[in-house]
Amino acid sequence: MTLPEFAIRRHVLTLMISLVLIIYGVIGLQRLGVDKFPVIEFPAIAVVTILRGADPEIVDKNITDVLEEAVNQVPGVKSITSNSSLGVSVIGVEFELEKNIDVAYQETKAKIDSIINLLPDGTDPPVVRKVEVGATAVVWLALQGNRSLQQLNTYADEVIKPRLESLNGVGQVQIGGELKRTIRIWLDNERLHAYKLVGTDVLQAFGKEHIALPGGFLGSESKELLVKLDAEFDSVKNMRKLIVAYRQGAPVYLEDVATVEDGLEDLRKTARFNGQPAVGLGIIKATGANTVAVVDAVKARVNKEILPQLPPGMQLTVASDDSISIRGSITSLREHLVLGTLFAALMVLIFLKSMRSTLIIGTAIPVSLMATFAVMYFAGFTLNKVTLLGMLLLVGVVVDDAIVVLENVFRHQEEGHENRVTAARAGANQVVFAVLASTLTLVSIFLPVVFISGILGKFLGSFALVVVIGLLASLWVSLTLTPMLCARFLVIPKEHGKLYKRVESALSGIDTTYRRLLEFAITRRWTVLLISLLIVVSSSMAFKFVGKTFVPREDVSQFVIRFETPLGSNYHYTVAKLQELEKVLHTYPEIQGYFSAIGLDTSSQVNSGVISVSMVAKDQRRRSQDAVMQQLRVDLNRIPGISAFPSILSPVGGQRGEPLQFAITGPDVKVIDRLTDKMMEQLGAIKGMGKLNKGLQLNLPEVRLTLDRERAAQLGISAQDIARTLSIMTGGLDVADFKAQNQRYKIRLQLKADARTNIDDLKTIYIKNKDRELVRLDSLVKFEKDLGPAVITRRNRNYAGFIYGDLEGLPLGDATTAVKRFAAEMLPAGYGIAFTGQAEEFAKTGGYVVFAFGMALIMVYMILASQFNRIVQPLVIMIAQPLAIIGGVTALLIFGETLNLFSMIGMILLMGLVAKNSILLVDLTNHLRGQGMDIQSALREACPRRLRPVLITSLTIIAAMFPAALGYGPGAETNRPLAAVIIGGVVSSTLLTLIVVPAAYSLVEGWLARHFKTHSDMES
Repeated sequence: MTLPEFAIRRHVLTLMISLVLIIYGVIGLQRLGVDKFPVIEFPAIAVVTILRGADPEIVDKNITDVLEEAVNQVPGVKSITSNSSLGVSVIGVEFELEKNIDVAYQETKAKIDSIINLLPDGTDPPVVRKVEVGATAVVWLALQGNRSLQQLNTYADEVIKPRLESLNGVGQVQIGGELKRTIRIWLDNERLHAYKLVGTDVLQAFGKEHIALPGGFLGSESKELLVKLDAEFDSVKNMRKLIVAYRQGAPVYLEDVATVEDGLEDLRKTARFNGQPAVGLGIIKATGANTVAVVDAVKARVNKEILPQLPPGMQLTVASDDSISIRGSITSLREHLVLGTLFAALMVLIFLKSMRSTLIIGTAIPVSLMATFAVMYFAGFTLNKVTLLGMLLLVGVVVDDAIVVLENVFRHQEEGHENRVTAARAGANQVVFAVLASTLTLVSIFLPVVFISGILGKFLGSFALVVVIGLLASLWVSLTLTPMLCARFLVIPKEHGKLYKRVESALSGIDTTYRRLLEFAITRRWTVLLISLLIVVSSSMAFKFVGKTFVPREDVSQFVIRFETPLGSNYHYTVAKLQELEKVLHTYPEIQGYFSAIGLDTSSQVNSGVISVSMVAKDQRRRSQDAVMQQLRVDLNRIPGISAFPSILSPVGGQRGEPLQFAITGPDVKVIDRLTDKMMEQLGAIKGMGKLNKGLQLNLPEVRLTLDRERAAQLGISAQDIARTLSIMTGGLDVADFKAQNQRYKIRLQLKADARTNIDDLKTIYIKNKDRELVRLDSLVKFEKDLGPAVITRRNRNYAGFIYGDLEGLPLGDATTAVKRFAAEMLPAGYGIAFTGQAEEFAKTGGYVVFAFGMALIMVYMILASQFNRIVQPLVIMIAQPLAIIGGVTALLIFGETLNLFSMIGMILLMGLVAKNSILLVDLTNHLRGQGMDIQSALREACPRRLRPVLITSLTIIAAMFPAALGYGPGAETNRPLAAVIIGGVVSSTLLTLIVVPAAYSLVEGWLARHFKTHSDMES
C-alpha cells in the first residue's frame, strides 16, 4: 500500500496529523522572537589595562605588546586588535565563530594571569571580560531636566541604571556623558609656595588624617567589643579643616592652600539630546539576546516603574531605538508574505479554473508554514529577515508538489472518466516518484551548509532549516492530504462559465505553440543546444557589470555621524563645534532626533565623538536615507575646524558601520601613517568613494620633559618625586575616598585650572629636595614642544593604520579591488593590507559561495542519479541550472541590484528550484518509454502533458516573490535582490528548459539507445 492510498483510506488520521502540525505551528509562531538577522554569537574577549599617566608609547611597548604576546597563544584566535592611548590599553581578541566563549574566556584569563608580573609597577590588574563584537546600545535613553549636571548624573547612575541592569537580556548599561561626583581639591601654587609646601605634602596629609581602620577588640568573660577608629571626614566643610602642616606653631589648613568643592570629575565627557545637555543611558544587549525583546522590556520598565517615580522637573526620553527599523522590515516582510500567498493562490485559480481545486492546493501553505514555525521555535530561531525570506519563498514552492498531484488526478478524472477515489489513487501514485525526486533534490542543496563557516554559513543555516522543513512538510501534504482531499472533494464541473472558456482557450493556444516549438527542438537538436550555449556564454558577461557587495545598503531611518576636531583641541572647543553640527542637523526636516556624545570610548581623547541620528519613517519623507547622508556630507564639510563622517549602522557587527574598512599593517608606525595618508589620497579620487578617515593618530601636541639627572641627584630629588608631583599638579590624582549616604566618591587632588595653561606655569611648580627645601621644576628639567601619538593601533601583533570609508554608489567589490591594486603598487616589503568588518566578510564570502555551488551541484547529481538509477541522465536534468543562473544575473541588472549575500542565497536556491521542472519532463518521458514508446514519441506525449504543471509551479513561485521584488516598505533593499534572482532564474529556466531539456534528452538517450540493445541496459 502506497502512502497516498493509506492517506485516502485513513482520511481522519491524515486530517488529524495535519491539524497537529498547524496547532503546534500557531503556538510556536506566538512565541517566536523578532530580530533583524539570525542570532550570530561572535566570541570575543576584551582586555582593559590601566597605567595612570602613562603616554601611549609606554602603554604600547610595556603593556599592550606584552599582553598581546600572551593572548596570541590561546587556541582559536581569529584576530587581535588593540588601542594604546593615554594610560589605557584596550585589546580586543576575536575568536573563530565555532569557539565556545566560556572556554575562550577561561583560557585568555589564564594566559593573562601567568604574565601579570611582567607589567610595569603601578599597573592596575588587567580586566578580562566577555564582550559582543561591536556591542553598541540597542536603545538610548536621554535624561534631562532643570537640575544640575551632578544631580542628573547621580540619579542616572544610582537609580535608573540598577533598575535597567536587572532586566533579562541586558548585558550592560552604558552612561553617556557620565561625570561622576568627585570631591575636588584645587591647589593654589602660589599659596603652597608661600607656606613652603608642595603637592606631595597635601597627599601625605590625607594619608595620615583621612583614615578608617579597625582597632581590634575589647573582651571580658562573656562579651567583646569592636574597637574602630573612623577618622574620615564626613563633609566637605570638615575636610577644609584638614591640617596639612604647621608653620611657626600654627596649623596650615587645607583651605589655606586649596579650594575644596563638591563637584564632578574632569570635563572629558558630555552627552546632548536634540541640542540640549543630557545624560544618556545606553542599553547594550547580552550576547544572543533578542533586540526587540530587550527594547520592549526596557520601555515597559521605564513606563511602569521609572517614569512614575521621576522627580519633578526631570524628563526621560527614548533618544534612539534600533527595534524600530527591525519591526518595520519584519512587518514589511509579513505583508509580502500575505500578498505572495494571495498572488500564488490567484495563479493557481487561473490555471486550475476551479475554486475547489484552489482550496485543496491552498491547504499545503498553512500546513507547511505552521510546521516550519513549530520547528523554528524548538530550534531557538527568531522571525528575522532571513527566515521570513525563506517563508516567502516557501509560499510559492510548497504548492508545487500539491499542484503536480492534483493536476494529474484531475487529468485522470477528466480523461480517464474515473471516479474520484480511483483517480486520486492512480493520479497520486503516478507522480510519487517525480514529487519525491524534485523535493529531495531541493533539500540536498542545503546539505553542504554544515561545512560553510563564517556569517554566510550562519545565514544559510537558518535559511536552510526553514526551507527544508517547509519542503518536507509540503511533501507530506502532497502525498497524503492532497490525495485524500481530491478523493473526497475534487469534482469536475459539467458546465463551464465564460471565464473558464477564455482561460482554457488561452492555455490551448499556449499548448499548440509549445508543441510546434517542441517539434523544432527534437528535430533540430544540435541547433537548439548550440543556441542555448551561445546564450549562456554571452549572458555570463553580465557578471562583469553586476556590482558586488556584502549586504545591500538599507534605509533603516537611522545612521551615525562620527566627528573629530584637530588633535590637541580641548573639551570646550569640541563641544562648541559639536553645537555647530547640531544646528545643521536641526535644519533637516527628515531628521527626527539626534543624540550626541563625547568620551564614550576609553581613549581619553576629547577631540572626537559620535552622533546617533534618528529619521522620520521612510514613508513619511521625500528623500532617502542615502540622499540625506550625501547632502549632510556637503553641509558638514563647510564647518571649519571639525571633520564629520556620516555612515550607516553596522549590519552584522563590527566596531563601525562603514562598508569599507581595512588596515595597513607593518613594523614601523610612522611609515604606516605616511602610507595611510597616501592610500586615502588615491582612494579619494575614485568616483563613488565617500569621505575617508583614519584611526591612527600620531600628531598630538605634547610637552616633553628632559630630566637633568646629575642636578637632581645633587639635590637629592628622584625621578619618582618629580613624576609624582607632576601627576598631582597637572594630571590630577585620586588620593582617597569620600563616603556619603552609603556611596563612596573619589577625592581628587589637582592644581587649579587657570594655573596650568602653558609651559611657564609648569616651570613654577616646586619640589622638595632632601633638605626639605623648595626647588623649581625648571631648574631640573628642560621643556620642549613636540608631536606624539594620541592612539597607537595594532592588528595581529603588527602596527596598523585603519582606514574607514562610506561608499556613495561604488560597490564594495570595486572598492576592495581598488585597495588591493593600490596596495600592490605602493606598499614596501613587510607591509600589507588586512580587511575588517563587511570588507573582510565579503572577501571570504566568494570562496564560501563557490564551495556551496560546487557541493550543491555534486549533491543534486548524486540524488538524481540515485533516484533515476542513471549515470548520464541526471546531467540532462541539470542543464536547467546554468539556464537559471543567467536569468538571475540578468534580473539583477534589470532591477539595478548587486550580487550580495541575499542574492547569492537566491542563486544557490535556484539550482534546486529549476531542477523540479526538468524532473517532471524526464520522469514522465521515462515512464512512457517504459510502456513501449520510442524516445521521440515519448517526448511528444510527455512534454505537452507536463506543460501546465511546469507553468503553474513556475508562475506560482514568481507570483509569491513578486511583492518582494517590487521593493516597497522598510527593509525592501534586502528583500529585493533575492526575489529578483528567483524571478529571473525561474523565468529563464522555465522558458529554456521546456525546449532545451527535450532536445538534450533526445540527443543523449538516442545515442545511448544506439549503443545498447535494450532500454534496461542503458548506462549499466
